[in-house]
Amino acid sequence: MADVVFYLDHGGPLTLQTQLRQRIIDSVVSGNLEPGARMPASRRLAGDLGIARNTVALVYQQLIADGYLTGRERSGVFVSDALFEAVRPGRDRADRPVIAAAPWRSRLQAVVRVDVEGRPPPSWELNPYPFLDGAYDASLAPGPEWRDAVRSTLNAREFAEWSQDGGELDDPRLVHEIRTKILPRRGLQAGSEEVLVVGGRREAFSLLVRAFVGRGAPVAVEEPGLPDLTQILRLQGADLIHLPVDSEGMAVDDRLAAAALVFVTPACQYPTGARLAPSRCRALLERAETDDLLVIEYDLAASGGFAAQASPALRSMDRSGRVIYVADLCDVLSPGLGLGFIVADAELIRELRRLRTLVSGCAPRAAQRTAAFFLSLGHYDANLGRQHRVLRERLNALRDALNYHLPQLVAIDPRSNGSAMWVEGPPDLSARQLANEAAKRGVLIEPADRFYSTPSPAANRFRMGVTGIPTDRIREGVAVLAQVVKSLTQPGLDRLDPGERAWMPGEPLRALMSGAKLLCRTVYGDPYEVDVLPDGRLVGRAGYAHEDCDVGAWWMEGDYWCRRWTEWSYGETARFLTVVEGDQIRWYRDDHLLFNRGILKPNALA
Repeated sequence: MADVVFYLDHGGPLTLQTQLRQRIIDSVVSGNLEPGARMPASRRLAGDLGIARNTVALVYQQLIADGYLTGRERSGVFVSDALFEAVRPGRDRADRPVIAAAPWRSRLQAVVRVDVEGRPPPSWELNPYPFLDGAYDASLAPGPEWRDAVRSTLNAREFAEWSQDGGELDDPRLVHEIRTKILPRRGLQAGSEEVLVVGGRREAFSLLVRAFVGRGAPVAVEEPGLPDLTQILRLQGADLIHLPVDSEGMAVDDRLAAAALVFVTPACQYPTGARLAPSRCRALLERAETDDLLVIEYDLAASGGFAAQASPALRSMDRSGRVIYVADLCDVLSPGLGLGFIVADAELIRELRRLRTLVSGCAPRAAQRTAAFFLSLGHYDANLGRQHRVLRERLNALRDALNYHLPQLVAIDPRSNGSAMWVEGPPDLSARQLANEAAKRGVLIEPADRFYSTPSPAANRFRMGVTGIPTDRIREGVAVLAQVVKSLTQPGLDRLDPGERAWMPGEPLRALMSGAKLLCRTVYGDPYEVDVLPDGRLVGRAGYAHEDCDVGAWWMEGDYWCRRWTEWSYGETARFLTVVEGDQIRWYRDDHLLFNRGILKPNALA
């Protein structure tokens, strides 16, 4: 009989039936379930997993129909032999030899540094105070509206139209909606031949950089600015000219005379939220004409930047054809859709379309048609207006909370646009250390140094977004952050007083920890989460992509919570006295000094 244990997440987004089906298929493909192995009886497996017997029976029926399992009358259900070679063709091959020096390494042209800090960490939404820009909470997601758009897309007549090979042409309906619903908001007019649909801003930047930037080409960028754009330009071998950003946006001065191309975010500068002053807009357009400069405008306001007031795009003021316009379809409405567009002269769009054919091909037509329906059915306008109001309310709450809890310690620009605040702390504050310590208390912020490419006074600056945190949690989260700021600027040891016995006694702690999920940070800032299983096992996942995993055990010794990992922490046993306050948890060593802290989610695995 197959001796394989399946773990199902009873509180997860997938149904138990879907999870069980996935687990069995994974076990067959990986070899944990050998061909011919007998599967547990449905009644027994259902009892082991705490699910209905019908759920197991339905999964077995589906997998028998798909050929993964086979049923034998009066014998049971077995892993099929028929799919063995198909799903695991390399199982019996000899192990690959170990190569001392990989022959490709000396020929690698560039090493790509992925900006993992720009991604929300796994399980970010389980933290009580996620001040991360671009991490969207469920209340902002227009789920019913997207389902409506998907139903329209899958209509038989529509399916027959978009499922055909359209070559490299974009969906004409989406192009029409972009021209009539989005561009007029930015003061732009464009014919259908002047719009190219792309897979988001990174593809747009990659196409434009390939088209215009050769090795050694002088390119001006904002400082601070978009980390992914800077990396794309460096991979192409560009010679970067960094233009500083202040409260009026990017500096427009004589440094531009040396550039052939400039990237700018005028309506809502990324990441500071500053707006390019009208005088600088005019100066930039004048320099573009006199210095033979091309301007690539990334319009964050159209991409979900939520500018405080509407302003025309830079391209709408361009009279010499030197501004190329780039925008995403609003990120907050479709963070998983990954669509954007470029607006430029028709001849350039034709060249970029040819280049796109070689590099990536046309964006998926199903996604394009769905986005077209989302726009045409009025969902885009309705949700954009609602979300503007919600995010403006949250930004006001964040501004007020910073003013109340940290009035003498931080500074912000109240004129900033977007869905985040650019915060400057005390001169002696390390924003990276602040981010690491705050994350242990469930407060997630972004240190500003990742947005800089040159040495800069960014050590005490950080960014706080409001797309992922409800209004009623903002003040409380800022209050927790204020405590961390004050502890770092006025340091002191966190030590338990043995006489007060503030730690939780053993039995209540055992009951609280059993089935809990812990969210913590390493000393170097990486997130990790731990499942504290009721049977005494620990399952740990670390890193921004859960790339480092381990298992271990936990138990109680009197009032001490004990744990031992297989590989983490050198596999050594450690024990701690534990203090729990709400969803905050702190562990203290035998000397009563603080060891670590994190977020506790009791009964998360029940």
